[in-house]
Amino acid sequence: MGSNILDIATSSLRVAKQKLEVTSHNIANVNTEGYSRQRVNANARPPQFSGAGFMGSGVKVTSIERAYDKFLTNRVRATTSSFAEVDRFYQMTSKIDNIIADPDLGVAKSMENFFNAVHDVADDPTSLPARQTLLTEADTLTDRFHTLSGQLDAMESQIQQETQDHVNEINSLAEQIATLNEKIVYEVGKSQGKPPNDLLDQRDALINQLSEKIDVSPLSRPDGAVDIFIGKGHALVMGADRSTLGLQANPLDPDKRQITLTNQFHTMVIDEGLSGGELGGLIQFREQVMIPTENKLGRLAAGLMVEFNQLHKAGYDLDGNTGVDFFTMQAPEIPITQEGTGTVTASYVNIADLEASDYQLAYDGSAYTLTRLSDQTQTTISSFPATVDGIEIDLASPPTGPSTFLIRPTQQAAGKISLNISDPRQFAAAQTDTSTGSIGDNSNALEMAWLESAKKMLGGTATFQDSYGQIVAEIGTTARSAKISRNAREVIKNQATTERESLSGVNLDEEAANLLKFQQAYQASAQVIAIASQTFDALLGAVRR
Repeated sequence: MGSNILDIATSSLRVAKQKLEVTSHNIANVNTEGYSRQRVNANARPPQFSGAGFMGSGVKVTSIERAYDKFLTNRVRATTSSFAEVDRFYQMTSKIDNIIADPDLGVAKSMENFFNAVHDVADDPTSLPARQTLLTEADTLTDRFHTLSGQLDAMESQIQQETQDHVNEINSLAEQIATLNEKIVYEVGKSQGKPPNDLLDQRDALINQLSEKIDVSPLSRPDGAVDIFIGKGHALVMGADRSTLGLQANPLDPDKRQITLTNQFHTMVIDEGLSGGELGGLIQFREQVMIPTENKLGRLAAGLMVEFNQLHKAGYDLDGNTGVDFFTMQAPEIPITQEGTGTVTASYVNIADLEASDYQLAYDGSAYTLTRLSDQTQTTISSFPATVDGIEIDLASPPTGPSTFLIRPTQQAAGKISLNISDPRQFAAAQTDTSTGSIGDNSNALEMAWLESAKKMLGGTATFQDSYGQIVAEIGTTARSAKISRNAREVIKNQATTERESLSGVNLDEEAANLLKFQQAYQASAQVIAIASQTFDALLGAVRR
């Protein structure tokens, strides 16, 4: 009897000790990120039959499990990725909104001052001070375009640097997850399927950190490993193996970088389809806000240059000379880069039809297809020169094989516009030859001043100021919408995190109560052992008599 009591008490002591150890482990990790509270599951040991019936034989630990819910964990991961994406998108959009809408950096006031100076010359076409003021205001206007373009270029550099940083962090996290996969598979196999809870928590925490960088799709394996997929099903982690992200120059646009994924078989470009997390927010901002803004600002600069030059060249200056281009664009006026052979040229023909977009002209060996990259609209070109969206595209020399050309009529225009004349006498204010006596003619200056209110942009529906105002309004609306979305997603993320913490987090009050309960169980088990020992000693004493 005594030995049976001793065995039962010993089993109880062991279980109480393990529960105390697990409780202590919970308390020790109360501030550990990603830690899930653990608990000991115990069951009664199989009973033993005696003549009167089945007698209990004690208790045993069946498992040590973590407080874990896959649904809540996935929800936290998804909301974390979603919030990180819109948060970074909002931060960058807000920054560009402050730049574009700033009266000291924007072009609205400078355009107004420029056209006021044109009006002043029209009022007194022979005044050299008025003409000099006009050139000064024109130079200030082009400088504003340059400043805005430079700010956008700086943001592009920032995006590329942040992208490189995120790629490095993603690679580091992927390597750590793959290493943990290997350890987990080993421990699961060694323990015949028992989960290594702390390793699982560490891996979950790493996957959550990864979701802050990019949207991820984890897939559990029966052996305990987790595969991680990103983008359009690209495998980042497969068991103990991982792929590596990198950056490479875009062959059509060397200043831009493409995100690549390299595994043991090949390297592929995976830009398309990447979303979520801070990296997804940067990609979304670049594609939806920054590039369109660069193109719209460039369209405004190109439109002002073409329309003003057209009138200026039709007039005469103070010395009776035919007008020249008032503004100029750094050559080439419309830049084109290519992969393959052949030479393509492009020029502005109708500013009203000009779209704020880049174009890709592809030759497959038999046909030419022009794609407007802002909305992927495709046009088949059967002959050259071809006029599309206000630009004329021509072949200086046809390609000899499959080739691709990137045509950028607006993207760089704001940074390339400049004043073409330096002598105030060169401003062509007159419509007739001033050398024949019409020195006070201001007809051409009036025509150029009229451009301020002329609807030359956006299909003939907007003035130059309207066009810039639309840029400011669109970015402002996007920034406000992003802020609302950011705040909403933050609430959702916090709710998901709170729900997970209520299940998995360590509650010190609860753990303190458990300590007391398990301590009492331990002491009671020790007391049973003491009683069993006394009973056994009494039995031995009776036998010896």
